[in-house]
Amino acid sequence: MSKSRKGWVGRLFQKWLNRRIPPVASLALSHRNVFILPSRTGWAFGGLVLAMLLTAINYQNSLIYGLTFWLVSLGHGTIWLTFQNLSGLEMTAGRVTPCYAGENLQLPVKVVSAKRWSCAITVGYPDETEQDFTLSPGETQEVALSRHAHKRGRLPLRRIRIETEYPFGLFRAWSWVALDFDVIVYPKPEFTALRLSAGKGDEIDGTTTAVSGQDDISGIREYGRGDSMNQISWKHTARTGSPKSFEREQEQGVMCLLDWESLKGLEPEVRLSRLASWVDQAEALGWQYGLSIPGVEITADRGSEHRHRCLTALALWGADE
Repeated sequence: MSKSRKGWVGRLFQKWLNRRIPPVASLALSHRNVFILPSRTGWAFGGLVLAMLLTAINYQNSLIYGLTFWLVSLGHGTIWLTFQNLSGLEMTAGRVTPCYAGENLQLPVKVVSAKRWSCAITVGYPDETEQDFTLSPGETQEVALSRHAHKRGRLPLRRIRIETEYPFGLFRAWSWVALDFDVIVYPKPEFTALRLSAGKGDEIDGTTTAVSGQDDISGIREYGRGDSMNQISWKHTARTGSPKSFEREQEQGVMCLLDWESLKGLEPEVRLSRLASWVDQAEALGWQYGLSIPGVEITADRGSEHRHRCLTALALWGADE
């Protein structure tokens, strides 16, 4: 079969599969999304049974007839048992921490069995990472599937294969599950000295890699989300009963703008990588920082949620194109 014909058949199959098993966060396996065919051992078993049947007909041997029909009934029962090992299982996508492009992600998948018997299954991405395990009756297991994040943006959907040949290995039941993990892959940071755009008033201007006085404490304030552990004033927290943080001199109105235009002459992907590095540096220094890229303006703030918002904007920039 030519490559073009293979590609056409593959696209047609994917369209059919997307209609039959659409991407979801959680999926219960049933007759609609579980497929079953004989394994290699099963085809050999079928050939043996056919040979025995022809022998029985030729020699009119009742003993061979009886053995042949017993093996046929065994194979027929195995079809039902193998299918039932997958039917009724529920697979759910777990929560995934965003990562940078070029890193490996650990995608947690929860598999729940409500069956009254044990079943041995294999779950994973073909040719990348697969795990074999046995589910006891009524057991829930969480497996972590490793996947490489090649580029920034939303993690492309890729179907997970779950299969079993239990109990006798004569048949293989499988399904292609499209679990939507909804993972954002940040641009890979390219570390350079933090360059800040020219500002007005209390905004920092120029080029710098550090903040003078970042360890100078000027007061105590209420704990803010995103404050690091070394910013917490444990003494005042214990005294008042509510979380308190040190207020440092740099926190009093000091802001910076991470600007796309400050990287003129560089390719867009290089700009995104450097801006991602600057976001991490500004967050580590405890600065209030904003982000300006074409089509997106994020006002100055700080904390883990603000960092995620900025890195997400960088990751998804140009995605519609």
